[in-house]
Amino acid sequence: MKESPGSSGYLIVDANGGLNQQRSAICNAVAVAGLLNAILVIPRFELNSVWRDPSQFGDIYDEEHFINNLKGYVNVVRELPEALMERYDQNISNIPNFRVQAWATVNYYLGVVLPILRDQRVIRIAPFANRLTMNVPSHIQLLRCITNYKALKFSTPISSLAGKLVSRMIERSSMTGGKYVSVHLRFEQDMVAFSCCVYEGGEAEKLKMDSFREQEWKGKFKRKDRVIVPALNRIEGKCPLTPVEVGLMLRGMGFDNNTSIYIASGKIYQAEKHLAPLREMFPLLYTKESLATPDELAPFEGHSSKLAALDYTVSLFSEVFVTTQGGNFPQFLMGHRRFLFNGHSKTIKPDKRKLVVLLQDMDISWKAFKDEMEVMLAESDRKGMMVPRVKKFNRKTSIYTYPLPECACLQSSNNSTFRLTEGANVLNSHHESTR
Repeated sequence: MKESPGSSGYLIVDANGGLNQQRSAICNAVAVAGLLNAILVIPRFELNSVWRDPSQFGDIYDEEHFINNLKGYVNVVRELPEALMERYDQNISNIPNFRVQAWATVNYYLGVVLPILRDQRVIRIAPFANRLTMNVPSHIQLLRCITNYKALKFSTPISSLAGKLVSRMIERSSMTGGKYVSVHLRFEQDMVAFSCCVYEGGEAEKLKMDSFREQEWKGKFKRKDRVIVPALNRIEGKCPLTPVEVGLMLRGMGFDNNTSIYIASGKIYQAEKHLAPLREMFPLLYTKESLATPDELAPFEGHSSKLAALDYTVSLFSEVFVTTQGGNFPQFLMGHRRFLFNGHSKTIKPDKRKLVVLLQDMDISWKAFKDEMEVMLAESDRKGMMVPRVKKFNRKTSIYTYPLPECACLQSSNNSTFRLTEGANVLNSHHESTR
């Protein structure tokens, strides 16, 4: 799709949320710009109250690479022209914010947004997460593919350290031919608090979590219409798995103590206490903090999105990826692995409802538990191989989780090789051993 002459105007979006919610907003912004024949201004990142990362687009992604890879599809600029900036006193925030409903349709953008854009020559949409339906014409869907898998490349500081971490993880996995397992462990304090689940901390933990919830979410959990039943949350599989629960699951599935495991996570809640039993089960347990030196990590401290980008890259190249909780991180990662390895990537997505029942059964034998875990693994593998049927103009699943068939045309130039830096592929010498 070539850029049409005479654009409709400039599109400005504010991407909110964490790393992968922002990534979704960027991909959708490019798609909307293509749909409206608009010039896209490099997306701005909102400072999220939970993530608290002040990073902007250029801190996370390579701006020049982004602009160049979208040439001929969507025109991207770093800032508005001076004439428009003067109209709004040199402050983009002065541009009236146009609110778009979630999962807005193509017809909505063409019928409601486009006339305003043509009239004003610039439009600002915030927030922009999930503001475009998955069901779009194929040439617009292609823009999402190009953005996600070609145009978005992590900035040099991120990709350089990420490449080193992948190499170090491979080196430390020599007992398994350079292959390792990555686990997305969502047992940070904010996740534990938000889930309203009860763990082993008793009344002291309850008071601490109540205080944390009030501090972070200001009365959200005290509303009269909000009923919190921790036991029900657990039975329904909504509670974050603890490190020891993940360890028991993996051992039951057949992973032995020679398995190298990378933990992709923020700061684990009471890490020393909760990680100790997992480390006993899997001595070859690594994190970005254990793989990188303090000096290497220093520029990333206080920047949760940059740290998440390191986890994302190391997990991307693992032999097996284990997701323990929902969210944008596993959804984007599963899709990226499907794209990168042509669908041949192993993901373990446990049946948490069933797992909880088994873990609470004090009478179950190890053999019986192991048998159940092997069945769960087989079922996870079966579902992982399923590809949702996509009808023309009727996609219901996320293109970011299931990128095929629409993104398949980009794979021929990919050749299962992912360049972490522009000048050198740090994985070339290891790629075969990791697959």
